[in-house]
Amino acid sequence: MTELRSVLLNRRYVITGGPGFGKSTLIDELEKLGVNCRHEISRTIIKEQLASGGDALPWENLDAVSRIVIEKRLRQLHEVSPEVTTFFDRGIPDVLAYMKHDKLPIPDHITEAAQLAQYNPLVFVTPPWKEIFRSDTERMEDYDKACSLHDMLEKTYASLGYTLVHIPFASVETRASFVLSTIQENEI
Repeated sequence: MTELRSVLLNRRYVITGGPGFGKSTLIDELEKLGVNCRHEISRTIIKEQLASGGDALPWENLDAVSRIVIEKRLRQLHEVSPEVTTFFDRGIPDVLAYMKHDKLPIPDHITEAAQLAQYNPLVFVTPPWKEIFRSDTERMEDYDKACSLHDMLEKTYASLGYTLVHIPFASVETRASFVLSTIQENEI
């Protein structure tokens, strides 16, 4: 019963989905509403690597990026109490999904981190939405690759026992309202 109670009290929620489908915009909206949020780590790493001439870039050295991301996501997860409602722009299992997608060998510590990550069992998913999709200097995937990554993210989270909640196609305000009302219905 203690384990079930700790899962139900875990208010650390992941928002995931393919690149360019509105996760970061939704996180920004939730933050504007006063909700505790943790932003995507990958973009920061990419900007730093581009500025310094490093090669820890998803399109050059996904293995190096994955090592950095997993370390920072673990730190990010553990600096937030499970009792504080917090939304994460991607979670630790995202690293596993990206590595699977690119058919990279997956080190045991990444598999273990994804399996042991302490997020709420509900994971919010921004589905592929061509009308809002755009690539940029940090997000170089085209729409088809973004959809392929999205499919792997869903498979990975489902295989880890998470319940996927698909966020509707709507304005960012409506999406934020949907997410907040969903967690209110499910929190005890």
